[in-house]
Amino acid sequence: MISLTFDDALHEHLDHAVPILDGHGLLGTFYTHLAAPAFAARLDEWRRAAQHGHELGNHTIFHPADARKAWVRQGNAIDHYTIDRMRLELETANRFLQAIDGQSERTFAYPCSNPVLGRRGLVKSMLFKCGWEFTRLPGMVDRFHMDIGSTRRSYAPAVRELFVAARGGGLTLQSPAPPPLETWDRHMLPSAAVAGWAFRDLVEFVERGLGAGSWVILQFHGIGGGHRMNCDLGVFRDFAAWLADRCADSVVTVAEGVQKIWSPPVSATSERRSAVESHA
Repeated sequence: MISLTFDDALHEHLDHAVPILDGHGLLGTFYTHLAAPAFAARLDEWRRAAQHGHELGNHTIFHPADARKAWVRQGNAIDHYTIDRMRLELETANRFLQAIDGQSERTFAYPCSNPVLGRRGLVKSMLFKCGWEFTRLPGMVDRFHMDIGSTRRSYAPAVRELFVAARGGGLTLQSPAPPPLETWDRHMLPSAAVAGWAFRDLVEFVERGLGAGSWVILQFHGIGGGHRMNCDLGVFRDFAAWLADRCADSVVTVAEGVQKIWSPPVSATSERRSAVESHA
């Protein structure tokens, strides 16, 4: 299977990705965080995209991330989050999305593919300031619980309670293929973030995954602009045409892929497929 996922509810998703996918009868999964300017300003267009069969996934309200990132403000620094605050945010986002698409079950994508919230302790903070972030030392600190004052915790248990599945990251262009499906955790689905890939890169990555009998989940941000992690518009057009010509039947939403493998009660899946077929 192949799933095309799009993060952060960008204008370029409505202006470029959705029309291209619709033109080829392909479905995408759009992970929207509610505070995105292009989400609040274009609710009717997101509703139409859902009516045409595209999946709207939960990506939180404020897209919390590491406080060290330049675009992160104090209010959405994941360093300050607690499990209860994250749960409230996820539940609220689910209710808002249900008001848009009418669906009661939903999939989730961890912002920045990170399932951990809270602040680092004294030891790891010092290691990072010394430039040792990408050495073995932080892992050793975690393994032996040496990070004094840390409040970091995984919020994956809350995600398991609220969603039928969740997309993580972990793969790159250089990955030989997605891992065997029998090793997958449906609340930490591996995906590869597309940034500056050429058409041949996309094709070869998909072919490796299909050849291994696995599920290829691609993570797009910018489509012809809109984000530093960008896919060239011409490349995306050519890739969508190639998918439609070579393997259209393998392209599924994340919810549909989860249903095919684990058969959870995802009632939205058949409705989405019927919608896109009637629209085509």
